[in-house]
Amino acid sequence: QSIFQSYCTYDLFGTDGQLVYKAMEQRECCGPRMDLKVQNTQGYDVLDLLVPSDCCSCDTKLQVSTSSGQLLGFIYKEWTSFSFNFDILDPLGLVCLKVKGPGWGEGFMSDLQFKVSLRTQMILSADKATQVGLITRVWRGFCKEMFSTKENYAVNFPMDLHVSMKAMVMACTLFIGL
Repeated sequence: QSIFQSYCTYDLFGTDGQLVYKAMEQRECCGPRMDLKVQNTQGYDVLDLLVPSDCCSCDTKLQVSTSSGQLLGFIYKEWTSFSFNFDILDPLGLVCLKVKGPGWGEGFMSDLQFKVSLRTQMILSADKATQVGLITRVWRGFCKEMFSTKENYAVNFPMDLHVSMKAMVMACTLFIGL
């Protein structure tokens, strides 16, 4: 263990409040910029989230794979002048979902909402995008926010969303928190 290595842990709960997954993030000075393993409650790895080491870029691309190494896709963080958004791509690099972050000044001392929209509708009209989910960074009150490093997120998506896209939305939520 060195001083250039750090760990963070995450607990992921279901709608009933029961623990569903645990995640452990590892960052190293000379390794991947971020390597996060998601495990089920039995301790088996189910997802691997990786931001490869690259000296010339920011943390803008997240690779999402199953524990067996099957690539589920990528998440790209897009910076604009007053907000940041995310593109959720399939393994071939095609954009499946768009996650639009709040604008500058939105969510001050309140919840921050990230709208998840279908890509196919985004082609037709940007102002008539079909929202299929919502990622919310939950505001817990001034004292808890100021004196705690914990963050709470609520994720809503349709139950019939493909399981790989559910995993990608969950990965995007973890990527937002970085």
